[in-house]
Amino acid sequence: MELDNVDKGILSFLQDNARSSFVKIARKIGVSEGTVHLRVRKLLEKGIIRGFYAIVNPEKVGLAIRAFIGLQAEPAMYENILKKLAEMDSVYAIYDVTGEYSALIDVKVRNKEELTKVIDLVGSIPGVKTTVTMLVLRVIKEKFKVEIP
Repeated sequence: MELDNVDKGILSFLQDNARSSFVKIARKIGVSEGTVHLRVRKLLEKGIIRGFYAIVNPEKVGLAIRAFIGLQAEPAMYENILKKLAEMDSVYAIYDVTGEYSALIDVKVRNKEELTKVIDLVGSIPGVKTTVTMLVLRVIKEKFKVEIP
């Protein structure tokens, strides 16, 4: 889908504040509220907008430990491994990557004991050859807004 300036304006406003009213967005970009409503619906249908969420600070809600687990997998078992990982509550993202690892897993847990359980569980999935866990000490930059060319 080719994005025009109206779509880009809507996306920019919603990324800055998803609670912006369609009336406010319409006024700012010079279109009707109905146009904004229709465009947002189309952007949702096309998968350009994946949803509307509050960005929650994991540490403030008790998830004090964040880690990335690099995983090497048997190629024939890889899809099954990904399905098992996707079912785990403590796994917040799974990235299929190139390089040394087959996948990179973003994990958020309350404490080291929970992290140990997650690492053991990941390692026990049939087809997982090795894992390497990297504990996040601090987040320097984490950007949620996508710059639209």
